[in-house]
Amino acid sequence: MNIQTITHAGALGMIISGLALGYSYVSHPHHMSPETIATPFWVLIHALFALSLVLGLLGTTALYAPTAERAGRWGLAGFVALFIGMMLIFGLDYYEVLIAPYLAVHYPEVIADHGAGDAMGPVAIFFPLAGVLTVLGYAALAYGWMKAGVLHKPVAVAMIIAALAFGFGLSPIGGLMAARITAAAFGAALIAIGVSALRSSAFSAATA
Repeated sequence: MNIQTITHAGALGMIISGLALGYSYVSHPHHMSPETIATPFWVLIHALFALSLVLGLLGTTALYAPTAERAGRWGLAGFVALFIGMMLIFGLDYYEVLIAPYLAVHYPEVIADHGAGDAMGPVAIFFPLAGVLTVLGYAALAYGWMKAGVLHKPVAVAMIIAALAFGFGLSPIGGLMAARITAAAFGAALIAIGVSALRSSAFSAATA
């Protein structure tokens, strides 16, 4: 197992992550009633979102590790922020895949009162914070990669714009449609980074 193999695997992870993220957000049910959350489709959508988080984080780590020194402070700050953000988001998604559907069947009054859980108690604070950390983290990491010459400028700029737009889409003023459109754009930016990493030796050659 060498650096090139690891970075190529990471690039593929980023591509799959982007596809899964875009599809899961675009297809996410509008109404989060107990009947909706109890369906297999709800579980499938959030399982795909969990897959996008896992592969996205593994892929980003595989691409960041050999470029850490060159990506500098921007890259480090971005990676730490997105790592924490994605871990927090995965915690909620774990609940949405394995716990919320059970509650929807056996304790529907809990779902009726609190929805899917993103507005439940402290989660209402930490979930938006996790989203902010994730999108700002990817924007900062892309900027660090661009400054280091690791990532082509158009791809880096696309990620920065898509990440900031996705942050707006996830905000209370964004709305469901904005979240879906910007999520698709963010997913496309992840795919672009993965494709760029496959085509370029800059990631695997960064420590050579």
